[in-house]
Amino acid sequence: MDYIDNYLLKMLPGFEKHSSTKNRVAMAEVEENGLASGPIDPLAKDDAPEPPEMLNEVASYLCRCLVCDDHQLTLLVLWSLHTWCYSCFLTTPYLDVRSPAPQSGKSLCLKLLAEISASPVFAIGADARTLMDRLLTPDRSLENIDAGSPPASLTVILDDCHHAFSSSERQPLLSLLNSGSEAASCYPSGHADYYLFGPKVFAGHAPLPRSLAGRCIPILLRRKKPSDVVARFNLSAARDDSIKLSCWMHGWALDNSGALAEIAQNAPPQLPSNLSPAEQACVEPLLHIADLIGGSWPQRARAAVAAVFNLALNSLSLQLLDDIRQIFHDMSNPDHLPTRELLARLIELEYRPWRAWTSKSGQKLGTLLHDFGICSRSFHHGDAPGFKGYLRQSFQDAWERYLPPLTVCPETETAFETNAGTINS
Repeated sequence: MDYIDNYLLKMLPGFEKHSSTKNRVAMAEVEENGLASGPIDPLAKDDAPEPPEMLNEVASYLCRCLVCDDHQLTLLVLWSLHTWCYSCFLTTPYLDVRSPAPQSGKSLCLKLLAEISASPVFAIGADARTLMDRLLTPDRSLENIDAGSPPASLTVILDDCHHAFSSSERQPLLSLLNSGSEAASCYPSGHADYYLFGPKVFAGHAPLPRSLAGRCIPILLRRKKPSDVVARFNLSAARDDSIKLSCWMHGWALDNSGALAEIAQNAPPQLPSNLSPAEQACVEPLLHIADLIGGSWPQRARAAVAAVFNLALNSLSLQLLDDIRQIFHDMSNPDHLPTRELLARLIELEYRPWRAWTSKSGQKLGTLLHDFGICSRSFHHGDAPGFKGYLRQSFQDAWERYLPPLTVCPETETAFETNAGTINS
């Protein structure tokens, strides 16, 4: 445990070897200050823009192919830079990349992050035993680390991770991954302890186990609209940009390691209110980085953090969206519907979960719609008592993103759905 003890006492970055699976560029030897090694390109480093503009360039790289809102984009950018300097901090944030429905860009997001992250270990659909064999390598054993062999850099990126958590071996894997969120933790296996501290990102078709989700920042991706214009991701075409951005972020991390280690000893100022201790541990490194970057990034980071937590996904939400769209259509698309009337019509639908609802189920309705940013509002008409209801306009964005177009057959005026449009993969 000597290495971890020294790490905590001195708050210095731990020495790291590069263990990247990227074969796109030659990587540097271990740097004297111990930050993650990166691509050797002095000219690219010298040509780096000012730090705020550097992050703007990273944001442009990501949103060129990926549909996501500004808050999600802000956190993805800061997390990417954080992979190059995570050893300056006592905790590291994980990302839980999720969506209300498949084909919303989760896999694409992970591919883009892998291209600009330090030392990525990228696995798709691996089972628990395979992942543990891949991660529990001799260079990460505390025995070798204490003997003077530096631990390897580690940015774990797991796509289709629901396969890893579906077997009887999920609990050891969970313990392994959970141990890597704090610099002071290690994972015991057999007769050895392993040091797995490092950033990680997960995406899959099922919610993460609760203990792991509690160590994650939720990144909620939404399916692109037919009107959204994004480029098709091409690894070869994007390689020059990803190498350049990696060089810039690596250079910034090297130049600012001392300042990061110093400010990491205290909580960042102006933390968003109502963060739990686990959420605060997740976001502190990103807020510290944003503060050091300067420009608009400190404000953007705090606004993003305040917006992303307490998001929940529910598989019933899409069915509810579809049923509500049909109800509005059958009523000739009024500008709004009272909650009581919407509930009454939902309760009438056969073979639906809301068949068991009552007129007092407005909270259940609101919870399912909250994932899409849809909320009820108060309405007043003259001297009549006010009532709660929903604007049709509030649903429009979600209908366009997640449901096929609603087409009306002229002969029967019957609505039916067609599969149309191009979606992120």
